[in-house]
Amino acid sequence: MQVAAWMLLALNVPGAAIMVKYGLPREVPFVGRHDADPLMGYLGLLLFGSSVAIRVAITATS
Repeated sequence: MQVAAWMLLALNVPGAAIMVKYGLPREVPFVGRHDADPLMGYLGLLLFGSSVAIRVAITATS
């Protein structure tokens, strides 16, 4: 369980920081920006989404 907590922190914080700094592409509904870098935005979304998926999997199996 301790490894999962560190993995959540390692994915969640950089993912959110990348999304804030570079923005999400305009294809993302409601939060997309026209001046965003698509590659970095999707990378941040992938990291943040992975942390959420791990958190859901841990909760579902507990």
